[in-house]
Amino acid sequence: MSNGKAYGVSVRAGLIASSALLLTVPATAQETTKAAEAEDANMIVVTAQKREQDVQDVPISMTVVGGEQLSDLGIKDFTELDRYVPNFYVQTTPGNNAFYIRGIGSTPGNLAFEQTVGLFVDGIYGGHARQFQAPFLDVERIEVLRGPQGALVGKNTSAGAISVVSARPTRDFRAALEGSYEFELGGARLFGMVSGPLSDAVSIRVAGQYEDGDGYIENTQLGGNETKRKSLFGRTSVLIDPGNGADLLIRVEGGKVDLTGTAVERFSTPDDPDRKRATGGFPGFMDKDYDNTNNLNASATANIEIGDHVLTAITGFSSYDFDKKVDADFGPAPSFASRFAEKFSQMSQEIRLASPTTGRLEYIVGGYFHINDYDLFGTTLINSGPFNGRSDRAFRQENLAWSAFGSATWHVADTLRLIGSLRYTFDRKTATQTRANSGVVQPSWLATALAGRRVEREWDPSAAIQWDAGRNAMLYASYGQGSKAGGFIGAQATTTQAQFEIEAEDAETLEVGAKLALLDRRLRFNIAAYRTDFTNLQVSSFDAVSNSFITSNAGKARSQGIEADFVFQIANGFALNGSLAYLDAKFIDFPGAPCPFTNPTCVPANNNAAGRPLPRSPEWSGTLFADMALPLSGSVDFIANGGITYRSSAFLEESFNPAAAQDSFAKFDLRLGIRGSNKRWELAVVGKNLTDELTASHAFNTPLAAGIISKFIQPPRTIALQAKFQY
Repeated sequence: MSNGKAYGVSVRAGLIASSALLLTVPATAQETTKAAEAEDANMIVVTAQKREQDVQDVPISMTVVGGEQLSDLGIKDFTELDRYVPNFYVQTTPGNNAFYIRGIGSTPGNLAFEQTVGLFVDGIYGGHARQFQAPFLDVERIEVLRGPQGALVGKNTSAGAISVVSARPTRDFRAALEGSYEFELGGARLFGMVSGPLSDAVSIRVAGQYEDGDGYIENTQLGGNETKRKSLFGRTSVLIDPGNGADLLIRVEGGKVDLTGTAVERFSTPDDPDRKRATGGFPGFMDKDYDNTNNLNASATANIEIGDHVLTAITGFSSYDFDKKVDADFGPAPSFASRFAEKFSQMSQEIRLASPTTGRLEYIVGGYFHINDYDLFGTTLINSGPFNGRSDRAFRQENLAWSAFGSATWHVADTLRLIGSLRYTFDRKTATQTRANSGVVQPSWLATALAGRRVEREWDPSAAIQWDAGRNAMLYASYGQGSKAGGFIGAQATTTQAQFEIEAEDAETLEVGAKLALLDRRLRFNIAAYRTDFTNLQVSSFDAVSNSFITSNAGKARSQGIEADFVFQIANGFALNGSLAYLDAKFIDFPGAPCPFTNPTCVPANNNAAGRPLPRSPEWSGTLFADMALPLSGSVDFIANGGITYRSSAFLEESFNPAAAQDSFAKFDLRLGIRGSNKRWELAVVGKNLTDELTASHAFNTPLAAGIISKFIQPPRTIALQAKFQY
């Protein structure tokens, strides 16, 4: 598939031989955080354990990406971030996107499911991929936590969690304006921000972003390129801090994303993809695919000092609605089309009490509650052979969840700490589904109504030991459990009452690691080894008989490997960053799995995928980047940053069809520019995927097209001019 396969293999060998550990983008918290005032100017502050800590002190394998680096590289969403973060994968599909950490995630065949990788934006939980459509708007940092995080972070984090922290209002006046234009495809982005005080006690920050981009897949049937993207987002944040030991931060954001077309191409051999598709729509229903999402989110975070303790309350609201139509056979004949529409709203509340950190025993205790309503509508039209009809489904789910959690750290000695955490979660879901069929759509498609109610109670403990082997060396070992709630199959036409419910997913992880700061803390090196066992893994795969995606529990799976990263400040104005991840993820037991491509006589009921690799799990991934800033004169600097990202080959679907796999590849990025020595202005050219690698993030057997594979093609080479101004 990749036109750089052989080169990618040599790159892997070079990376391993030199121990050039994959770069995550350099991660620096903004100056507005408390940590920026710390003595160590290189400190990277995170809140992975509900407190502000140096990342080197946190016993978790994690990656931190700063907002400035997101802006420099033009990374606008998770689909562009994943290749910069080891063991993090984003599956882009015609339905919803799905997140994977260490090979584990929620396959998006069932839109009603919550993610296995929990997403939190400013402390607000988002179980559905479309809740936060602009998570990278005016970001301070992104924390990617690997492994189960159920004890302290929260709900549905059996594989890991992603925490996005937005920039806070500032006490001094600041303003920024950024714009970029992409030459290869055409498209522009404009971002603006103003922050400053309204009074001695009140500060405000307003940020907005507009994007208008052209697509990169030519539609030879209807003309034009796909996917075209238009988005508009805004956020207002108000900080009330009178300086009396209490503060309140209020954020409100909203916006929309409109997509025209789909970057899906179908083909019959591995060499066929050419960034062209011949889709003609479905007359009377749609022409080009479209995908429109609107969302509104708000949060209020209050901190109150009670003696030496701090009481924190986070109130959240999240809602979205989306509508999508897709030419579901992805070919020229009007044989199969689908519509998906979702409406979602959620209210949440978290309260926690944190002790001081000066004693032998420190702790955090708290509780969490949310309630949400979810409606999913689906329509399928078929005009193929003997089938000519329509199926409409309406699915509704109501969810109430609450949990209590606590974490304690015992400082056994000045260099030795024991940490224990525990969370109890109660989760109740009720769901109904109605279906109406007209014409002849499929013999197995039912018109019966479905209903269900399920209550789950989960305990998620974790424990860790930390030892400071030296002033700048921390070793740790940890054990953690995580869980993901079960649920219901939403708006699928073939589901029977017996298939309507899916059981909860559980995970257990053992991890050991080291975090080192060497050469006067100019070199930071982190390494972790882990093993995670999953039970009742929730998977979705395409069934050729019913022409639909079937979701089930996959028995057991295991994910194990090693992750490492480094940041080396070689000299003033020059740094190297890198990391490397090895992943061994496979099914341990999966009875009833889809039949492998190599066994045409297989019957799924008699098939077991035990020993097979988990799809979307490249064995090796890595990057190596350099950053440089050199003075050209007293007022102008030359800036450059760039490097390579690499992934080894991986299957992209559950039948292990080689035509539906992604070969190993390497992608090169480079940014060159000039800026004022006072950093008030900057002008740069940003090139991504400069060798124009043709890669895919998702593949599946095409409905009503036997032997035809469809792939979601990733962006080609892009070159953009970027300008920044700030005050």
